[in-house]
Amino acid sequence: MSATHKTTAAFGSWKSPITTELLTAKSIGLSAVDAHASNGKVYYQEDRPAEAGRSTIVEYCSTQGTREVLPKEYSASSGIHEYGGGEFCVGADGNVVVVDGYSNAVLSINPSSGVVRTVIEPDENLRWADFSVHPTDPKWILAVKEDHVPEPVENLLVAVNAETKETHVIARGADFYKHPRFSLDGKRICWVQWNHPDMPWTGTELYVAGWHDGKIGEKQYVDGKAIQVAVDEPSWGRDGTLFYVSDATGYGQLYRLDPGAQSARRIQLKGLEDVEFSGRNPGLGRVTSRTILSLSASTLVAACTRNATNFMISIDLATETWKDLGLPLISVRKSALARVSDTRFAVIGGTAKAPVALYEVDLADPSSLKIIKSSMDIALSDAYFSEAQHISFPRVFGSDKTGTSHCLFTPPKNPEFEGLPGTLPPLIVSLHGGPTSHVAPGLALEIQYWTSRGYAWVDINYTGSSGYGRAYRDALNGKWGVADTDDSASCVSHLVSAGLVDGSRIGIRGGSAGGYGVLQALCVYPDLWAGGVSEYGVSDVAALARDTHKFESHYLFKLLFENGTAGVSEEEIQRVYRERSPLYHADQITAPVLLLQGTADKVVPPNQTLAMEKIIKDKGGDVDVKVVMFEGEGHGFTKAENVKQAIEEEEKWWMKTLVRS
Repeated sequence: MSATHKTTAAFGSWKSPITTELLTAKSIGLSAVDAHASNGKVYYQEDRPAEAGRSTIVEYCSTQGTREVLPKEYSASSGIHEYGGGEFCVGADGNVVVVDGYSNAVLSINPSSGVVRTVIEPDENLRWADFSVHPTDPKWILAVKEDHVPEPVENLLVAVNAETKETHVIARGADFYKHPRFSLDGKRICWVQWNHPDMPWTGTELYVAGWHDGKIGEKQYVDGKAIQVAVDEPSWGRDGTLFYVSDATGYGQLYRLDPGAQSARRIQLKGLEDVEFSGRNPGLGRVTSRTILSLSASTLVAACTRNATNFMISIDLATETWKDLGLPLISVRKSALARVSDTRFAVIGGTAKAPVALYEVDLADPSSLKIIKSSMDIALSDAYFSEAQHISFPRVFGSDKTGTSHCLFTPPKNPEFEGLPGTLPPLIVSLHGGPTSHVAPGLALEIQYWTSRGYAWVDINYTGSSGYGRAYRDALNGKWGVADTDDSASCVSHLVSAGLVDGSRIGIRGGSAGGYGVLQALCVYPDLWAGGVSEYGVSDVAALARDTHKFESHYLFKLLFENGTAGVSEEEIQRVYRERSPLYHADQITAPVLLLQGTADKVVPPNQTLAMEKIIKDKGGDVDVKVVMFEGEGHGFTKAENVKQAIEEEEKWWMKTLVRS
């Protein structure tokens, strides 16, 4: 059908080529990348919903194309911190070290011969992640070990001898460790550690130490401070300089510790004082990231974040000046960069008009992006793709009506359809998880699925989101369930006042912390919403505090009490728990609610969702509530059939509550 002859139909009822099959069986995830610099081969982690959520490792060679190197009986998945991350790395010998999520064994794979060797035997009580292989003696592998035998769970920094399978403890005593890395000459190591009540974005410490055959020398403190300064993503330069990110200025800025220096200094890049390096998108428990890369002794490349939007730069280390590479990438993944040569690197990211893909970039001609692998194999016309617009809106709801919060608004778009005359589109409000996280504006088919059907969509980067500096992130402390909830109402008010959406047809959805925000918003502002969808959302914060895993066991306290629970009476703690728990205010809910939940979720156990269903039915009178359980799924749905069903259940819900056809 010609774009000049559009069919007139109700917003939300348009036909779209973006199907649930395309989002599941015909799409993959790209979650991490590494490379073997001596031969230029790139290795990446590919998440496959069509294979029951299995994750594999794929090799790319410019002359031979791609091939899978992880045998079918394994899946690259760590489960550390309950969120995973850091599942594989490539050693200087070319072997791939990977943790198998089915058995918790650590494997070493020779991509050339296909030989798979077990480095760490399977043990259901142990989890492994965040590997670094010694550059000249590859039998040594640094790793983060999580031992579930002790109570509480113990996290350790270890060195594994791949020949003897012996494990040597390098550091213990801190609650958490991440980013252990060998220097390129193999003579030093670095790592980041932190303790409760901190999270890795609130206060961490960076250390370095000498290395000699399985042992370290005296450790040297580099930077970071509990509660006050978070350091992240240490990365060794080609000349032995240690680069890292610190948010001491209020933004995640680049620092360097030069060889032989006793203290580090900030790399002062004029015009970038308000950007965040290291993505500053914590990804919660995912232990590792790589968004800063040393290409040569004179050049770094990095992904920067300003207003939740990424851009790529190169840095001349001699002059400490920078250059925007002019890449169209506006959404760069957490473990996104890998060095291919002194002038080439691989990067995982998305643009405004293309879904996430793995690219190769050559600094000699950075505009000529070479696609190695796209997350979507079927070509779609970009005429169906609607671009997100970053909007800052005033806070007009709640007790704090000062300042602004932020969102990404994506209007409906379909070249074959237009809305009924005199009507405005329904709006789906999406709240991200975390809550310490943010949504970037790159093309997401999960959003285009809705906008191509005639819905408007808005992602709210509410108070407390990353990507806008530490002050904005810390502003949620003590106000979780309040400031974020007020922001959702203020955002809707702004979009309705601007004439962009139909104020009588507003739905709200989210998962995990976003699901909690959905339930809170339905309770606090019941007249605003026509419907809600909560995926594994928290309904009882007291139960969350009682039942949650080690990594997040203190996270809640800072979010609910500005300075934590120290000095706060038990009576006051219980009062706040009850005040911020949707479970106890469900009698205020008037909008229909769909609750989606995995039966194996250890972050938000299914009993919370079932309790919410019961209380809505008991207290909410005739409020329509439906629960859909997904057998065997954890905190997030990974199997293609379950992802497909969840989308279809949600679509039926919005058709009933927002389209009302």
